[in-house]
Amino acid sequence: MGLFKRPGAADQVAQAMAMQQQAMAQAMQMRDQLLAAGGLGQQSLGQQGAWQQGAGQQGVGPGAPAQAGGAVAGSGPWVRQVLAIIAPPRPGYVKRCSCTVCGAPKKLASVTAYVYCDYCAALVDYDLRRACESDRPPGPSYAMTANAILAQSRAAVAAGDADGYRELQKRLYESYVENVPMAVSHRARNDPAYRRAYVDYMAECGVARAFDPQAQALEEELKQRVLGLRYDGTMLTRTIVPETFWPLVETVDRRHARHRELYGTDRIRALDPDRAVHLTDKFGWSQFCQGWLALLTPDVGAQLLDRAGLRNEYVPVQVEDGQPRHCGGCGGEFTALPGANAIVCEGCGRTIEVGGAEIGCASCGGSMTLPAGTDRVACPFCQALVTRAGIL
Repeated sequence: MGLFKRPGAADQVAQAMAMQQQAMAQAMQMRDQLLAAGGLGQQSLGQQGAWQQGAGQQGVGPGAPAQAGGAVAGSGPWVRQVLAIIAPPRPGYVKRCSCTVCGAPKKLASVTAYVYCDYCAALVDYDLRRACESDRPPGPSYAMTANAILAQSRAAVAAGDADGYRELQKRLYESYVENVPMAVSHRARNDPAYRRAYVDYMAECGVARAFDPQAQALEEELKQRVLGLRYDGTMLTRTIVPETFWPLVETVDRRHARHRELYGTDRIRALDPDRAVHLTDKFGWSQFCQGWLALLTPDVGAQLLDRAGLRNEYVPVQVEDGQPRHCGGCGGEFTALPGANAIVCEGCGRTIEVGGAEIGCASCGGSMTLPAGTDRVACPFCQALVTRAGIL
């Protein structure tokens, strides 16, 4: 008795309200501040992974992970549910896409969700399947920071204090990059200039949203759509009733469109360290799908992926007559394709110049290609100082 009593009507209502609150917490985590910089952070997320959480609107920190069909978002079962819908490709394949800067097709394997050009190092695309491969959750420090500035953020918006809000957003994203690294491009790992630019850009996107009446109206509409969701199944196999889900998708679509307008202004676009305005919608939909796929039946999930344009096509990796090289930052091996000028190291995220020859270390004999903008590095193999002219 007691522990296994049958729930009454009041208990069922409480359970339904709890489910709605969990869904709301999840929706508020879907921060589109990963949208135009490369996320979800998209968003993800080990690599980027399934924990590509955002900050919540106006400084709202992420709540507890939502229950999704008996699996906690970010858990192993949750990731398997999502991947079952996404259908990952075989090893040795890469997402089909082409660079919007130089036009080159993607040929080499990408081990992160952020797909960079093999020829000019521009951010080309975002791979939702890669984003969902990791189930490592973030630590508590980011949530603590977000919750600590919540009241101040709301007060700044109420007072029309954009400068104060911007500084709070910078604090938030500095903590985000530090404590949720799997949700941010791996370029932030060892490139301080990129990291600073990313934080500034995300903060400015946050300001644009928080002080835009249309964007805030859409946030309120989004909350109402989430509260209007109905669920089928048991508490362990909970799925959303489709006809209550698609109105939410419509609101999210208009929300993305408004964010695209806000982020597309010359002032904000110039702050984006990845120059990835073309991926604004892709990051937003990737973030949304990661949050909701596990609460959908497979057929509805497939429809959502089609609606979001996230049905990935994969092609075999094409090494061709590429030259094996070694990153001067981490020592990892990569392939330099004929005609390539720069590449982002998949191991450490540094941008590597590949237009010239490799440099040898006179101390250990190792060879390396120096990171862009760098004339000297500590040899990644023996730590001797190596310069473009040799060893010092």
